[in-house]
Amino acid sequence: MIVDLTDRDTDAGRRIRTAAVLLFARRGYAATSIRDLGKAVNMTNAGIYHHVTSKEALLADLMRVAQRELIEATERMLAPYERPADRLALLISSLTAVHALTPMTSRVMDGELRSLTPGSAAHAEIIALRDAYEDHWKHALADGVEQGVFRVADEKLTRLALMSMCTGTSEWYRPDGDSTLEQVCAEFVAIGLAAVRAPASDSASDPASDQAPVEATVTADFALLPEFPWEPHASNDPRPDEARR
Repeated sequence: MIVDLTDRDTDAGRRIRTAAVLLFARRGYAATSIRDLGKAVNMTNAGIYHHVTSKEALLADLMRVAQRELIEATERMLAPYERPADRLALLISSLTAVHALTPMTSRVMDGELRSLTPGSAAHAEIIALRDAYEDHWKHALADGVEQGVFRVADEKLTRLALMSMCTGTSEWYRPDGDSTLEQVCAEFVAIGLAAVRAPASDSASDPASDQAPVEATVTADFALLPEFPWEPHASNDPRPDEARR
């Protein structure tokens, strides 16, 4: 649903959150003021403060809700699967799709932790939520290594590399590009699984070998992905198309 930021018949809280994500993603949190938010939604500063206690509280709330919904959606998708390859495939395809479909919310989630006051309750909470999400990646990789289906020299570096590949879609994916999102997800899954298996050359051709390639047969169901109703639509962005990422 497209949110008209200045339509007073649209829920004010949703308009403020949509404007906040748009401005935080475009300008950065530090460069966005309450006055900027008010101007975007045609409200006074007092009107903004009627709905949010502070700019930092607004940022924390956006990140908190988004992280929780990402975790809940991920756990729903992973629940039926036990094989590490299937779980990793779901993690790759779902994180890729979330960042492609909700790029501005994703940029705020990924890039603005630094803007929360270090040592604050909100800062600690968001870190804990991020850790809870990343635990799913850690466990999938560790289980694959333990079961002998993944060969990974450094699990942390592998996890960071794969997650960076997925989150990058918030910067370059376009619905009207050369590849559909389904194709991008499938290719990223293939790349990710190839990166973690690396079977020995003398066993790769042996179908009976424990190190023979194992195909993942699942990808994320986009209908199960989290929905962020405040995600700005392209029509909310006044910049020309070529200036948008």
